[in-house]
Amino acid sequence: LDATKKYLLRNFVYVEDGGNLTIPAGTIIKGEKSTKGALIIQRGGKIYANGTASSPVIFTSEFAPGSRNSGDWGGIIICGKAAVNLPGGEGTVEGGTGALFGGALTPDDADNSGTLKYVRIEFPGIPLQPNQEINGLTLAGVGSGTTIDYIQVSYSGDDSYEWFGGAV
Repeated sequence: LDATKKYLLRNFVYVEDGGNLTIPAGTIIKGEKSTKGALIIQRGGKIYANGTASSPVIFTSEFAPGSRNSGDWGGIIICGKAAVNLPGGEGTVEGGTGALFGGALTPDDADNSGTLKYVRIEFPGIPLQPNQEINGLTLAGVGSGTTIDYIQVSYSGDDSYEWFGGAV
């Protein structure tokens, strides 16, 4: 992506197995409320969102400041191949994404799903139905090779952070 442009997440946007999404410092990505826009990193996909203290990567509502509310968009989901405590060693992320997580019968606790560093996630979190939510940041079976540092989740309509197993 290009930090001089603004982006809109419509629907569920997936980074597939083998894909890499690079987001430079200062990039702003907005989520669309009507389609429950969310970013989903599939097992084997990677995100590199490398902000700085003075120029974070920002995920936020599509609405203007003052008109934003909790749950304006889905959030970020990262799925990895690390061990999870589920039958068969894998599960499906809640929220209707269809995204699988966990290493199944051969987990990789050192799995690398990329880097989130100096990232601000604002106004996410959609409870679609009871126990089926998209949270601010969901880490599902994410391995220790993944870097998660200096993350802020604010004004989430559901959990700000939720972990499903993993080793991150």
